[in-house]
Amino acid sequence: MSSIRRGRVLRDTSTGEGLVFVDGAQHPFRLEGMWQSEYAPKVNMAVDVEFDDQGRVVALRSVSAQTAAGEQAAQALGAAQESARKIAAEFQSKGLPVIQQYAQRVGYPILGALAALVIGWFFLPAASMDLGFMGKNSVTFYQGLKLLNSGGIAALGGGSAGIYGLLCFLSLLAVLLPQVWSDRRAGFGMMSPLVLMLLIGIIGYFKMSSQFSAGTEAAGAFGGAEFQQMAREAARQAAAEMRKAISIGLGTYLSVIAALYLAWQGWSRTRAAKPPGNTG
Repeated sequence: MSSIRRGRVLRDTSTGEGLVFVDGAQHPFRLEGMWQSEYAPKVNMAVDVEFDDQGRVVALRSVSAQTAAGEQAAQALGAAQESARKIAAEFQSKGLPVIQQYAQRVGYPILGALAALVIGWFFLPAASMDLGFMGKNSVTFYQGLKLLNSGGIAALGGGSAGIYGLLCFLSLLAVLLPQVWSDRRAGFGMMSPLVLMLLIGIIGYFKMSSQFSAGTEAAGAFGGAEFQQMAREAARQAAAEMRKAISIGLGTYLSVIAALYLAWQGWSRTRAAKPPGNTG
């Protein structure tokens, strides 16, 4: 009976047999008849490796960067939840039962998701841009808020996130709203991180689109009609290449998973709670 396990390419097939690392062991593989993806294998590429019942490699398939990042985000979320449980247990062993009791009341999964959200927003790259010979730059979600507020790269070195930063911290606090407000509508506070991320995504998209449009119009403002058309086309191609150079980072995947979980918990609590005046 065949089995499929996750591995990583150690050596590609450009000079002969490739080598894949799976569960602490190295296995040779060939390109012909075994590789089942559109693009050739590359070193450090994540792959799904199929073994036969004798433990021999029979097929390999590449794993997309989005799938790998999503799995890493899910693992990070699980690790954050487990860390929340361990921290609460440590507090209890050191004579801090009040904190442990509060953690139980909030719920370890919710605290873990909140911790994952903070890590995803402030510490992990939300997006990165490949600038070719200039290298690769990445920004966290919070740095993106600074960019959105100032409209310039200078925000990466400092500056303020303005109203976006305020909304960011308020949305984090709103996750704990059901702990201090017994009203059924308090559950909506747990949805605020997801709403904020959607809002920032929409605003960022329209701002970027308007900047690209302005650049295209500026490029075609000089010279004759033929030159203007060529300049506009060159500006459109440059904008398209810039969009291709932008890739989603682990911080975004982790934040989306955590925010979706919190929103689902908030919606569940809102639906489960009785409306005011309903005693039935």
